[in-house]
Amino acid sequence: MTNPSFLRRTEGFTLTPFASFASVFRVIPPTMPSFASASAFARSLSVLLAALSLTAALPVRAQSPSPVLDKIRETGIITLGYRESALPFSFRDDKGQPAGYAVDLCLRTAEAARQKLGLKDLKIRWVPLTPQNRIPAVMNGLVDLDCAPNTNSLERQKQVAFSVSHYVSTVRMLVRADSGIRSFDDLRGKTVVTSAGSTGDRHVRRLKAQYGYSDVYAKDHGESFLLLESGRAQAFVMDDVLLAGLRAKSREPSKYVIVGPALSVEQNALMLSKADPAWKQLVDQTLAGVFASPDAVALQKRWFQQPVDARGVNLKLSPSEEVVAAWKHPSDVVTE
Repeated sequence: MTNPSFLRRTEGFTLTPFASFASVFRVIPPTMPSFASASAFARSLSVLLAALSLTAALPVRAQSPSPVLDKIRETGIITLGYRESALPFSFRDDKGQPAGYAVDLCLRTAEAARQKLGLKDLKIRWVPLTPQNRIPAVMNGLVDLDCAPNTNSLERQKQVAFSVSHYVSTVRMLVRADSGIRSFDDLRGKTVVTSAGSTGDRHVRRLKAQYGYSDVYAKDHGESFLLLESGRAQAFVMDDVLLAGLRAKSREPSKYVIVGPALSVEQNALMLSKADPAWKQLVDQTLAGVFASPDAVALQKRWFQQPVDARGVNLKLSPSEEVVAAWKHPSDVVTE
């Protein structure tokens, strides 16, 4: 079997044959040329979200079976959200393009939508999101699918829907190897950082009084790691796989260790609108098909066990028993 070019940057393993990626997709660059900076984009996005929320009081027309698929059919564009520093799930690669395990799963879903709609061509518009603005962006239809390690929780299910789980991680903390920190008992009087709006956010707030540390909330994972790296924070609480990715990508990975007990087990999934069951069904069917095929192991090796960039960053992580179980029995059910 020859390797098709449906997925970008997936050399080295066999994929389910699709039509050539170049022939069916035209990628709209992820950069936002109309904004001078990421912060300017974030401010503009907030304004747009606020404006969209005002439409809630307007009369609503009858909904079609799948508003998302109808929009994709009419415009020939699918809009996908991604992260800039959530390696290996969703990040900007050396060329500034979205890449990662969750990004590849979204590309598979985009191809499934193209085939279902009988489109000859489908453009992809990439929108960079943060843990803070991802849920409003999905709720207001600014993205059709968020391609990241979103934690599926009962609280979040009140606002958005989640695909079947694509990975399973645990929340722990990253510290400097020479810090002497090995558990939360060692954090008294120190500063703990996490990314605002992330799963780590609720744990840091919940445990603050018990362990007597100061808390800081960064805009994204890259900024959180920078605070740890610069010494302005002594611990970074987040999903262990994301911490491993940030450590591997740092200038001196050996200076950092992941420590402490697992604060929670997280079901990671793609995020989408809860108002479109037909779209969710297509997303879930696509992921279940990937997980039932050799592609699941191939994608795991590509993003977790091989170099993911020009620097040779390699997480060297094998799939856990929980991850294999999630692939074997696809589900969006969570318990807390």
